[in-house]
Amino acid sequence: MKLRLPKRHSAVNVETMLVHVCESLDRCIPILRTFFIVAGVIAAAARTGILSDFLFVTGLLLQCAIWFQHWWIQQRTR
Repeated sequence: MKLRLPKRHSAVNVETMLVHVCESLDRCIPILRTFFIVAGVIAAAARTGILSDFLFVTGLLLQCAIWFQHWWIQQRTR
């Protein structure tokens, strides 16, 4: 009995789909950053306690990730 290997194009389709998903997530990060920071400020005004801290810090971490990505790209292109 011969072993049948899957066709190559199915792996390429999965890879293409993953690239598309990752690119769309990458485009959403600035929007999510703004949402989390604004939601954290609103939650702090409503005095929700730990929830406001979590939302605001999440926004700040996304901001740091965006800053690091820009810095990393600048360092690699020099």
